[in-house]
Amino acid sequence: MHVAGRKASPTPAPAQRSGDQDAPTPVYVGKIKLRKPIIVFYEEGAPGKSVQQLIMSEENLGLLKTLDLEHLMNRREVFVDGLGNRALPGSDASKYRLLGTSGVAEDTRRPAGDGRSFYSRLKVPASGILYVVRESAEEYRHFVKGPQKKGFLLDFQANGLPGIDSVRAVYTLRKTDSSERGAGTGETIR
Repeated sequence: MHVAGRKASPTPAPAQRSGDQDAPTPVYVGKIKLRKPIIVFYEEGAPGKSVQQLIMSEENLGLLKTLDLEHLMNRREVFVDGLGNRALPGSDASKYRLLGTSGVAEDTRRPAGDGRSFYSRLKVPASGILYVVRESAEEYRHFVKGPQKKGFLLDFQANGLPGIDSVRAVYTLRKTDSSERGAGTGETIR
């Protein structure tokens, strides 16, 4: 099953030159604005023990009560938290990077209303623009709830998103300080 998203209009990355057999696949990036964006720490109902970080508008929290993870991720208004630190096509990677939205989430976690999950509000850039990148689901794994008092473990044994071959991951733009080039940290643009 392919996750389709119509909300973000993709902007193609620079085209590959013919003859470059090892050239990376172009990255498609779209821009979106979410009203009251939140990150949901979605926990599956029993017998599952897995947790996934989803991004959506706060007004869509009601979906958690009626849909399982596979159906949630097929909704165009539901995204996943991006995996980290990637270049924005067409920009200077040493100055600007895309950062997963968990880096701009508030510390306060509130119940999501489904009896299992929690959410935090996102501190979005002043422009309100977030970036959506189509990525392979193979890179995503479930967090598995364990016996520890807080936090989750990652399950690398199998694809944590069964039935899903690609995801729409949300990122925020981050400005990288010149002293940190290549270090992977920087100030998030708000």
